[in-house]
Amino acid sequence: MRKPVLMYVLESRQWGGAEVYVRHLVEGLDRQAWEVSVVCPQTEGLAPLLDRARGAGLRLYALPGERPHHVPILIRFFRRHRPDIVHFNLHHPFACRYAILAAALAGVPARLATNHLPTISPDAYTWKGRLALRFAYRSLHRMLVDSETNRRRALAHYPIAPAQLLVVPHGVRVEDFPTEGTRASVAEELGLNARAPIIGTVGRLSRQKATEDFIEAAASVRQRFPDAQFLIIGEGERRTELERLVHARGLQTVVRFTGHRQDVPRLLAALDVFVLSSLYEGMPFSILEAMAAARPVVATCVDGVPEVVAEGETGLLVPPRAPEKLADAIVLLLAHPERAGEMGRRGRERVRLHFSRERMVETITHLYRAMIASRNR
Repeated sequence: MRKPVLMYVLESRQWGGAEVYVRHLVEGLDRQAWEVSVVCPQTEGLAPLLDRARGAGLRLYALPGERPHHVPILIRFFRRHRPDIVHFNLHHPFACRYAILAAALAGVPARLATNHLPTISPDAYTWKGRLALRFAYRSLHRMLVDSETNRRRALAHYPIAPAQLLVVPHGVRVEDFPTEGTRASVAEELGLNARAPIIGTVGRLSRQKATEDFIEAAASVRQRFPDAQFLIIGEGERRTELERLVHARGLQTVVRFTGHRQDVPRLLAALDVFVLSSLYEGMPFSILEAMAAARPVVATCVDGVPEVVAEGETGLLVPPRAPEKLADAIVLLLAHPERAGEMGRRGRERVRLHFSRERMVETITHLYRAMIASRNR
């Protein structure tokens, strides 16, 4: 019996949460049941996804285009490969709009998208862009978001019928995250003191993540815990700017920029506290991963974050753009290690029960099958 052809399409060029999402899906799928391909720009920034796709033996295609004049090329691409279902991955709400239109014009039977940041307003775009987006969204059969908060934002900001919009929380494999045993080796590799506190953050170095607030909080934490050390795990366009800020605050001996790492679970298990200082988020994989590693979380109370972090139980939430409050929360956890440890244990169990990759993949593959069956009828 012919396996249904499933195609993932992305326009992003850098590794981030939206790309982690696709990686989890392709790794969690039953490969005996699906013929899977990934279509995306072939950039160095997407190397983690490209390498995983090649290693898994998936079909990998370069995205033929993403502008209005590329629509005919995209139509021919979809007609040539004849997918049964295309899952578009929107790292921002306007991504893939011309690819979505092309898939509809090419007659792809089932089309859905995951919108990772419906919190971004369409007002920043031109009327032409908004018009193209309207047609694209109406060409989809389903749209997914990761939280109830983002469901409300999507309905408020974009032309989506409520019945077509589904909430599927993100998920990770708890088994992939050790909770101990890595601190000594991580400290030795990065030149840290294994006996002193280590506070870390994970994410792309972009405006969204407000890593400068993490750095300002680090300076404040050092006033109360002079031996505290800090890890900034990730890469991005703001790295040079953030390195200058670290030097300006006199933190160059205690802050480590690791760049992109393939061993994030190992690094997380070496932390005392995980921090996310973002200005806006969907449902960040970095928090789920930190909780899976049994780390207490300090995060900004934005968008889908409060649906993951149980305030006072698995972590502490603070307002965005408030580095002093970020620092106060970190200090509170460092001053009460038993409470911090209990938060970490509860966080790991919360991920196991509510945010597992197995649940996410099962829910989405059930949706795939229902969509294909509906179109076949």
